[in-house]
Amino acid sequence: MRRVAREAGCTIGLINHWFTSREDLVMAAWLEAVRHESQHADQLRAEGAFSAENVLLNTLPTTPDLRRKELVWQAFAALAVSNAAVRKVYNRHYAFARRLLSEALAADCLPAGQDEEIADLLIAATDGVAKMAALDPVRWTPTRQRVALRKLIEPHLSAARVAPAVQKRKVKSAP
Repeated sequence: MRRVAREAGCTIGLINHWFTSREDLVMAAWLEAVRHESQHADQLRAEGAFSAENVLLNTLPTTPDLRRKELVWQAFAALAVSNAAVRKVYNRHYAFARRLLSEALAADCLPAGQDEEIADLLIAATDGVAKMAALDPVRWTPTRQRVALRKLIEPHLSAARVAPAVQKRKVKSAP
């Protein structure tokens, strides 16, 4: 709480006035991060750049601000381990993220029925890279983050792009 007050340029009393516990502070920071994530998805849609790859790449902590947001996510995840109410919210968020990514995968022509499974795999890969990068930003530069994530997600995205073409060919060759 002291560090938050120092970085916010206010007194710890003011922080304690608005947040009665560390959990309240983490929840408030997490809600702000969720709001930002939703706005970013809306921006990608508006720009015509809404794809699974863009959604995932734009969650990496490639700037100091995004690194701070990733550290909030990690604090929230740590709190969810020991707090059932926070875990419920955490799991709801991942369900939202899975639906968002499934929507992006559908836009990338992934066959129905595979989207949630692939979304879970892609989220896990992205979370791993993001966590490593947030904790060791010197080793995990923005370029390294993007290259690593692309290596992890590309086989799944390529398979998703090939599957509809194979299905179309099978339909055409049917009597």
